[in-house]
This record gives sequence, structure tokens and C-alpha cells, in this order.
Amino acid sequence: MNKEELNTKLKYLQDNIEQIEAVVYVLLKGETTPKKLDIKSDDLPNIKKMFVDSIGSEIISNTDVSVVLLSTSDERKNVIYEYDIEVPESLQCLQHITSSDDYEMFDLADDNINSVVAMIIELGDEQKQVVLFKTMAQINIYGRSSFFLKKSPQRFEELKEEFFRISPNFHLLQVDNSLLVLSLDTLEKSFGFQEIIKKEAKLGVEAIEAISLVENPETLHELIDNVTTARKLTKVAKASPVLKSGIENDKIIQFCKSFPRLKGKIKFNADGDKIQLDTKVSKALFIQLLMDDFLTSELTKFHYTSLAKDGADDNVAVEES
Repeated sequence: MNKEELNTKLKYLQDNIEQIEAVVYVLLKGETTPKKLDIKSDDLPNIKKMFVDSIGSEIISNTDVSVVLLSTSDERKNVIYEYDIEVPESLQCLQHITSSDDYEMFDLADDNINSVVAMIIELGDEQKQVVLFKTMAQINIYGRSSFFLKKSPQRFEELKEEFFRISPNFHLLQVDNSLLVLSLDTLEKSFGFQEIIKKEAKLGVEAIEAISLVENPETLHELIDNVTTARKLTKVAKASPVLKSGIENDKIIQFCKSFPRLKGKIKFNADGDKIQLDTKVSKALFIQLLMDDFLTSELTKFHYTSLAKDGADDNVAVEES
């Protein structure tokens, strides 16, 4: 999905705001099935408008943002990631929430408000539904342990009830069959996502081992335990242009010896037919190499390191990235 396609899907909410409805759910700590909040009907239109407006300002009207696959994530800003790897169990409910109304209600008497870890907002009608997901920090949950004052006609008095503060931001978005990530930091810190990244990263290492290019591939296994470097290995498994194109090992080695950014920073074994990864820098450069991040301008012959590479061949469809 590109940004234009995403805008088209989301504009339905803006164009039909009077007829669409909002349903709010919460996810409790340790549970994977959300519970529905019983909210006064007069208050739901304001919640609906707040989130539709947020979608409009944060996504639809944001011309700087682009959509890329999560498996190809890098250090670029203003990016929405389309999820294309295994979905954590705690997020799988987003794929099913629009297909069923059979959800237990949040019980004000028995359920603990402090156990709420996330809020889910379903927006839509019979034609189209969009589901928003936002984590709930404890700073937004006010319980009995705090003391609050509210303004009354004559004085301030204690507010004894527990309550939420609902802000318009959200971290994930489910539209049609696509799960989109607006906050990669939030995803990486929650929902068992790190274990999934490590699993995908192992596939990246296995793909490298399969071509017998690296003399000491065991050093790459050390990168799996760090989520930042593991995420880079995930890209290799899913989208390495070098591996997908089947570039011969001798051509890769010759490129390492001649490209200015790599020359002298990547070493080789005694026979010169395999790469020797012995430093953090060489490992990072090697992953960039497999992602084809080192480019040479046909016009100026200058050398560049590039994260974003849009197809420009006549027979390649140019996608927004």
C-alpha cells in the first residue's frame, strides 16, 4: 500500500463522519481479548470526531509521510510502516474486532482500571471500518490512589471517581487487511514484538549463511539479541536486493574492495574469497551492502549511501517509499 491508497481508504471516515460510529474497547494486562467500554451515547460523537480529526491531521494531510513495509524499516523519519511479519498475539485482536460484536463489557465493579494497558477505537459503518490502537500509560489512568479536585459552582471539591484521559494520538492502525505502525518505538517496547524480530533476524542470518560469503557467520548471531541490529537483519531476510538478485560472491567481494565507503573497512580471509567480519563497523557495513545501500551516480560518478531507493528502470513500477 502506498500513501495515496491509504489516504483514499481513510478519507471515507471524513466524508461520512455523520453516519459512521465509534466503539471503544480496552485491553487489560495479561489478556489478549479486549473488553468493550459502556460509554454514554451523547459522548461518543465527540470521541469519534477527535480521532477522525487526528487521522486527518496526522496522516491524510501530512504530505511528508510515506508508507513502507515494516521489514524494510530504517532510520528515516515521517514513515508509516505496513506490517508484513508475524503479528504478536496481543495485537491479533485488531484483525478480528470488526468481524464480531460478541465482546465482554468492561465491568466497573470487578475490572481494575489500573489494569488497562491499551485502548482500541473502532470507527466505521457497514461499508468500511478502521481500528485504532493506542497504549495507555499510567499517567493517563487516574485511580483511587490519587487525590483530585474538581471545580463546583462555589468551591473545589474532591473527585472520587476513577477516570481515563483520552488523547487523540494513536500508535497502530488497522484498515482492511493491513496493520500500519505509526510509532515503531512503541511497538518495539511492547507486545512481545522483540521476540518476533529476533525470530525474523535468525532467518536473515540463515540467508547469509546459505551463500557461504562470510568466513565467520557466527559473529552475526551476536547481533540478534539487540533489537536495533536484529531489525536490520530482518530486512536482509525479507528484502535484500543483493540476495534476491543472486549476485555472485566474487562480484560482491570486488565491490567491497573498490567502493570508497567499504574499501579497507571490510576484511577478507587468507584466500580472499570470503568476507571476514571482525568489528561492529564491518558488520554494519556488510548489512548495508546486502541492502544495496551503496550507490554510484551515473551522471556524476559520485558515490552515495542511500536508505530510500525508488525503482527507476523502465520495467520497474515506481512505488512510494
